[in-house]
Amino acid sequence: MGKWSGTVALAVALVMIMGAIWRMPAEATGEKPVAAQLLRVLEDSGATAKTIQVRARASMGMVDSTEKVKELAERWAGQLEIPFSHVEISRKHQLIAYETEIVQEGVRVSFGVSGVSKNGSFDSYLVLELTGGPQSLLYMENMQKSFANALKKADFIPQISTCIRGMYNDKMSVDQQEGKILSIFQSLQASELERLQDETVVSISGYTRMWEPFIALNGQKMNLQVATHRDSDSSGTWITVGTPIITVEY
Repeated sequence: MGKWSGTVALAVALVMIMGAIWRMPAEATGEKPVAAQLLRVLEDSGATAKTIQVRARASMGMVDSTEKVKELAERWAGQLEIPFSHVEISRKHQLIAYETEIVQEGVRVSFGVSGVSKNGSFDSYLVLELTGGPQSLLYMENMQKSFANALKKADFIPQISTCIRGMYNDKMSVDQQEGKILSIFQSLQASELERLQDETVVSISGYTRMWEPFIALNGQKMNLQVATHRDSDSSGTWITVGTPIITVEY
């Protein structure tokens, strides 16, 4: 993959998320969970699904000390039944963070709580990231639901992103990549908002009414991004489908 597509496009996407207004109802409006819908359309397009990643982030408010950040991390790890040995990973740039990573049912579970120093207090955030294969989808959905319910009971609203990565077994031209992406947009009844592409990569962002969560950007709703690129190390072409935007390197 070209350097432009993986790093610059992802960086732009993350900046867009930070500046956008994020609407996140608890459940999608479709009959199936969002991850299941994305997996279906990816496989229906002819790709073989490789990895699924669900990332949930919640603002936990202001706390008055580093000890409170640590207490938040330990309390939420216990509530989510995640074994936790606190590890202070950074105090640089006014940041303190505690995290742990385990593997359960074939899923890599990354959990952490961080605090950003502001005027003597700390703005705290909780992040849960689940990474697994298609065979782990049900477990990941159940864990995501438990996490969302626990946060809801505590009056917190998580921001959730879902990304599924797969591969086609041949090297595709830019036109062929565009065709695959547009077929997924058609399956999800999505409208295109913008696209970026170079000689090996295509990325198209848009909006679908198939589920409710979206980011508001330049007065428009956005909740779908699909990107493809030819793999320089194999004979295949990668595809990544994400909502509301891709948050992994593609």
